[in-house]
Amino acid sequence: MPKLTTSDEVRLSYRTVGSGPAIVLHLGAGCDASLWERIGVVDALSPTMTCVLFDHRGHGESDKPRGWEKNTNDRYALDVVELLDELGLERAAFWGYSAGIDVGIRLAQQHPARVSAQVGTGSVGPITVEEYTSWARGRRPQVAAGGWQLLIDGFDRQETVPPPEWMNDAIRATDLQQYLDSLEAIEHTPWTYWDLLPQVMAPTLWVVGEFEDPDDETAQGVSVMPDARQFRVPGVGHIRSFIDADLVLPTVTEFLVQAL
Repeated sequence: MPKLTTSDEVRLSYRTVGSGPAIVLHLGAGCDASLWERIGVVDALSPTMTCVLFDHRGHGESDKPRGWEKNTNDRYALDVVELLDELGLERAAFWGYSAGIDVGIRLAQQHPARVSAQVGTGSVGPITVEEYTSWARGRRPQVAAGGWQLLIDGFDRQETVPPPEWMNDAIRATDLQQYLDSLEAIEHTPWTYWDLLPQVMAPTLWVVGEFEDPDDETAQGVSVMPDARQFRVPGVGHIRSFIDADLVLPTVTEFLVQAL
């Protein structure tokens, strides 16, 4: 895979598949960019779009820089800007999964001219900076003790059909320290995605599993954004609303065609 060397000297892997308007595919805390191919997203989008498969720092074949300063969402968003520059792209759509949602929101808020449309798979309910930092502070020692299995067990409890073992293996193969550093970074960065939502001008689609957001708090997120909507996926949680891509690709594809 080609490598981008960022302004802070971190080497990040990426590759492109397809042709047409570009979309950056950005994962969250676990796995690597090949997951987008495994679940069928690349096959569905690449005939009409250029899919930018991106191993963000700490993932896949990319470098794994240590320390919270190297793993803030601000830095992750800047990595995407530098990736677009590397590819000679003025703008692109962005699809973020899970923790990748924070990256996409920050990117669209700080660099609106670079984001043509945004898809986020995961919920976006109200949360204050104090609540977010408190959650991260408490979560970090739990993850340090329980490892990825702590997250996997939580995901399993959301699903009526547990995620396949290959997905769990992909999560376990990811660098845990990067996730711990990113949790610590939340304690040092005084913002939360909720405060930024009203500033995101790009057309946005939230894809949300029914069981990850039982109270439909994402509807509140949609209501504070200038141009947003949600697709609520019935009968699934956080993992299956993503890996069972056949459930969501018709809606996502229709949204991208209209937005682009």
